[in-house]
Amino acid sequence: MPILRIRENFSTIHHQLSSITKFEEKWRSKLIDTLGSQTEFVLSCKKLSDEVNCIYFQKKGESLHLETSYLIGLDYIQDDIPIMIEPKFSYGKNDYSIDFYKILFESLPYVKSSEIISDLYDVKFDAKPIEIEQKDDFLTPILVIQYLNILKKICSYGLQKGYYLVEQNLNSKVKGKILIKETIKHNHLKANYSDSYCRYQEFGINTKENQFLKYAFQFCLNYLNQFRQLDLFQNIENMVGMIRSSFLVVDYNEGFRKEMVIRKNPMFPEYESAIRLANMILKRNAFNITNTTTNKVRTYPYWINMSKLFELHVLKFLRTDYPNGVIYQKSFAGRIPDIILNTESYKAVIDVKYKNYSNKSLEIEDIRQVAAYSKMKSIYKELGLNKGDELDSIIIYPKVQSLNKTKDLLSQKEELRDYFNIYKLEVDIPILTKTN
Repeated sequence: MPILRIRENFSTIHHQLSSITKFEEKWRSKLIDTLGSQTEFVLSCKKLSDEVNCIYFQKKGESLHLETSYLIGLDYIQDDIPIMIEPKFSYGKNDYSIDFYKILFESLPYVKSSEIISDLYDVKFDAKPIEIEQKDDFLTPILVIQYLNILKKICSYGLQKGYYLVEQNLNSKVKGKILIKETIKHNHLKANYSDSYCRYQEFGINTKENQFLKYAFQFCLNYLNQFRQLDLFQNIENMVGMIRSSFLVVDYNEGFRKEMVIRKNPMFPEYESAIRLANMILKRNAFNITNTTTNKVRTYPYWINMSKLFELHVLKFLRTDYPNGVIYQKSFAGRIPDIILNTESYKAVIDVKYKNYSNKSLEIEDIRQVAAYSKMKSIYKELGLNKGDELDSIIIYPKVQSLNKTKDLLSQKEELRDYFNIYKLEVDIPILTKTN
């Protein structure tokens, strides 16, 4: 089925509808017919954002106004027209395809397992799947890398142990319950009357939950094979090796065909997140491991928050410069600044904006927001500051082909002309190609 493809942050105020592939010859009349008597159509994702829509159409006669936002993904318009919003960013008069995989593979390992990034994506498992090219699937790599990070955390503490059933043919002894049918089949029919086929309980790590996690892990490895030729794959090879060795004595069970029930265990809180992600990965691939290697895949509609992903891109640089003291998305008196920096050498409040500020001034609302954070009593208390102490505020935004170095990033900040202690800082956003 053909898919209507539109770039993120598209608006007919700034862009031509003719820049959308085959819009005039194919999509204009189909959209107008699909909207029917409606003058407006809104597709939103409240889980990811209350501020913007995924896509907005307005019809006036034969003319159309169209807007997208920083939410990229795949969905339907009126259950009829599949639409894909692609990650692109403007610089000057050109549009550039964002290197989504590079940002993702390099950034997610810097997110701590205790930090919630559930508002990075949303999947509509109740909608009908859409067939796309494997290269256009932006959801699976997020699920895979996040899953591997959680498995790494689990393996560093040790796999959860539990009781599980074992069936085994025992020589000259009995353990647990003798399975009569299996004992006759495997022993008595072969004139072997000394062995017994038994079922008994053991305590260890070879539980159904760990087998399920290992099965999902194998899915991830099959999927990641397509990225082995890329340099960024090296960032996760050590992690994969650690996980593989931790699961060596866990059986590889290919019999899973439905989701695993999530059981909460306060001693192993990461298991809840790991099983939830494993369920999503396996369900998205219909529990068929060969689906990870096909050129075309059927995927459920989904949305990804590129603004959130850019936050993680910035977080990577800051945690590289400051291994300790970078606080991400912590709530203070009901408000959640993006990043707080609390080190002995430097303290600051940082707001990350996924906006194109390359050729324009910062919006006053963004300045007011970060300035308000820098005056909050609860943040001063967190940083050990007293009334009257100065706290720097920094607004970080993306720029294509930025000349700023990523090492010692904050040293390149620029103070705003009209404000004390409020700074701006551009960060390079990786790109693939110029698209126009």
